[in-house]
Amino acid sequence: MIPNAFRAAAAVWFMAPLTAAPQLTPQSPRVLGTDGSPTLEAYLPAGQRYAPDFPRPAAVLGWPVGTWHVRHDQLVRWYETVAAASPRAELFEYGRTHEERPLLLCAFSSPRNIERLDEIRTAHAEAVRAGAEDHDGPSIVWMGYGVHGNESSASNASLLLAYHLAAATGPEFEAYLDRTVILVDPCVNPDGGARFAHWANMHKGRHLTAAPAHRDHREAWPGGRTNHYWFDLNRDWLLLTHPESRGRIDMFQTWLPTVLTDYHEMGSGSNYFFQPGIPSRRNPLTPVRNHELTAAIARYHADALDAIGSQYFTQERFDDFYYGKGSTYPDVQGSIGILFEQASSRGHLVDSKLGEMSFPFTIRNQFTTSLSTLRAADELRAELGAYQREFHRNAVAEALEGGIAGWLFGGPGQETSRVEALADILARHGIEVRLARRTDDSETARMRYFVPADQPQYRLVRALFEDRTSWDDNTFYDVSAWSLAHSFDVPVEVIQRASVDSLRVRDPRPRSAPRSDGGGAPVALPADTTAFVCAWDSILSPPLVADLLAKGVRLRVTTAPISTQARVSEGMRINGPTVFAPGSILVPLTGQELSRETVSRLTAPLRGGGVPHAFLASGLIADAPDLGSASHPELQSPQVLIAVGSGVSAYEAGEVWHDMDTRMGLAATLVERDRLADMDLASFTHVVLVNGATAGWGETEEKALLTWTRKGGVLIATKRASVWAAEHMLTNASAPHDHGPEAPAGSETEEPARRTYGDYESDRAATRIAGTIFRAAVDTSHPIAYGLGATIAVFRNFEQTLPEAADPYATPVRYTEDPLVAGFASRENVDRLAGSPAIRVERVGAGTVVAMIDNPVFRGVWYGTRRFLVNAIFFGHTVQRTGPIEERSAAEAMDYDHGHAHGR
Repeated sequence: MIPNAFRAAAAVWFMAPLTAAPQLTPQSPRVLGTDGSPTLEAYLPAGQRYAPDFPRPAAVLGWPVGTWHVRHDQLVRWYETVAAASPRAELFEYGRTHEERPLLLCAFSSPRNIERLDEIRTAHAEAVRAGAEDHDGPSIVWMGYGVHGNESSASNASLLLAYHLAAATGPEFEAYLDRTVILVDPCVNPDGGARFAHWANMHKGRHLTAAPAHRDHREAWPGGRTNHYWFDLNRDWLLLTHPESRGRIDMFQTWLPTVLTDYHEMGSGSNYFFQPGIPSRRNPLTPVRNHELTAAIARYHADALDAIGSQYFTQERFDDFYYGKGSTYPDVQGSIGILFEQASSRGHLVDSKLGEMSFPFTIRNQFTTSLSTLRAADELRAELGAYQREFHRNAVAEALEGGIAGWLFGGPGQETSRVEALADILARHGIEVRLARRTDDSETARMRYFVPADQPQYRLVRALFEDRTSWDDNTFYDVSAWSLAHSFDVPVEVIQRASVDSLRVRDPRPRSAPRSDGGGAPVALPADTTAFVCAWDSILSPPLVADLLAKGVRLRVTTAPISTQARVSEGMRINGPTVFAPGSILVPLTGQELSRETVSRLTAPLRGGGVPHAFLASGLIADAPDLGSASHPELQSPQVLIAVGSGVSAYEAGEVWHDMDTRMGLAATLVERDRLADMDLASFTHVVLVNGATAGWGETEEKALLTWTRKGGVLIATKRASVWAAEHMLTNASAPHDHGPEAPAGSETEEPARRTYGDYESDRAATRIAGTIFRAAVDTSHPIAYGLGATIAVFRNFEQTLPEAADPYATPVRYTEDPLVAGFASRENVDRLAGSPAIRVERVGAGTVVAMIDNPVFRGVWYGTRRFLVNAIFFGHTVQRTGPIEERSAAEAMDYDHGHAHGR
């Protein structure tokens, strides 16, 4: 029920109608400030008084809000000014971006509340997590702006909100501040925001043009939407791949806001959207009451936008399935997350089918709904607070009523670094993770982790672990599956209440990130050491190997298991024979000019870093090729080129770059894709082509890449680029893979079934694979699969399939016959994928082509499948030539033997 007082509040402090300023032209109500310099009063609520001596934005920025797109350094300076000038504000830095820009959160409240923020925060969070019946502390409202850098009306609106909250005067306003703590995140994505502000401002003239063809409306690749590594930060709330997200979630879990807003922009041809979204596209774990309260808040936005003559719509386009977005992450934790989408001016002024629209107009709408949010959160504070606390209370009750006691992972036999990384993400989300052992585990065995169901975050835990494959509405705006256990390739066991006695659950896991900095004391090498071997399946192994190769240390990769009783480094819990699987790294000390001190210092990451290793006292290896055998190919220091530029998926290129740069320890050379045909590629060992890199390519590009590959290069292609590589560079079977129904020979094509016009959207959705998890079988003897198990979960958001290989040995990864694991895929799509190639690897001349139909490093969190990319980079050159044995010529055999002997 919306309080009637709102509708009569003509002069209330923060949502009275704006003045009917002459800057609103009758020809186009979507233009505000046609001269590019709107006044501050054009934005602010009429009738609200402000402290006359408080700094105005123009005095700090040098221009009125909306004249230029604010740069991040200017935004920081403004918030520092506000915090210094107002006793109502306290500014926090919760992290730094990849480009070292500060991430800010500014708390606004009454001076009395600001002095006791820690007390207020602690009391609120405790009441929420405990599901208290009552709590009389201030409401907590989080206002988030600018997660997409090129949607800049959001961050520019935050300038106005800070002024309003700090400078507005009057007893009613001050009483409101005493009831509320407002947390303003003025720019979630500073790196992208800075990139776009530069772009928009550099194209602004004194006389604005609204022509859609104007350059500022068409950003150069990769655009300002994404962060430094071209990731969409609005998909990272659950995954926590980036420092921006990790810092923000730490603050969220500290404060547990009751309402969180998420401001965006959309195409210029739209109006203004605010939630609720499509009712049927609500995650089943989100209570219906969440939708009802969102709809109640929406009435405030509608009245506010009606008052200034702005058009809007609700309950269309956008879904609430995936909990990894700014407007949905709060929903699974009892908060109300609200998405706002303003039609974008793209620069300063744009013409669209709805007429001209100015940048100041877009800012005003965002500021207007910021104020209506605050009003709604205040007037509905009792209902919102009660719902948030009840959510956690009910979550615990649901868990107790269910048969699941919790989820168990880690321990003996599971790779440590991925287990620790998964546990760290869970802990950052406020999920209780406890140490545990099975009753039959020895006291020296590695500890397991147990996530109890009986906790306030029960629903979030379910969302992260359960494998749902059916939904009432199968139309997805984003992905349909997001299980972290599958993405980390960490087996998770569901523990039923009937069998929980088989566990000894202990203290909570200490909250600390897994070691990834390579720190550690130098390794003490025994005097008779001739070599040492280290496992490959740790997250920390690739950067160690990259560093050693870059420093000139010669390394080999094992092609057979090595079993050794050799001395094991101090601190490693290895009892009895240690078996190092194929793909382990051999570091010979003989035959290369390296002092023991140098090697000891270079291999410091082995100590305490989670990389299993052992010392070898002899070059003789039992039951495996000896240390000096050419069967263990020598590794080369990768020199990798990633094709980028117009047409290339910036997301996917960025994901490869990010993985190489921050996890593998390798430099990546980023080259525009249209240069590859003409440039000398001889200095590169690898070329990576992601989705879109091969679009429009012809014979010139094909010849250039084929010539380079034949000379020894390793070409890695994903998604559409992999199909291009298979069709232009590999040998395919005569019949394409097709597991769909076959029409009888000579039969006529059936007339398509008749459908209604209204069926189109749902029918189209059924043909898509909108972010789904499948199962693939892995040939663990192949270098591309070193360090992996016999099957693995893979993520797919792509419909095409790879053609079948003529070579029976060239498909090391293939979808299983019943591949669907989690998420939505139609029966037709599942049948079509079943048994089809997921990865093909073939020698081409002296080089190798690796074709992956999926993206192995999706959103930076697929630690399981990323090993395919890692292996392609480090081991791609070691792949042997194969093919149907009866067709191999003597010349091919000679070329194979020569190439293998030289470790190609």
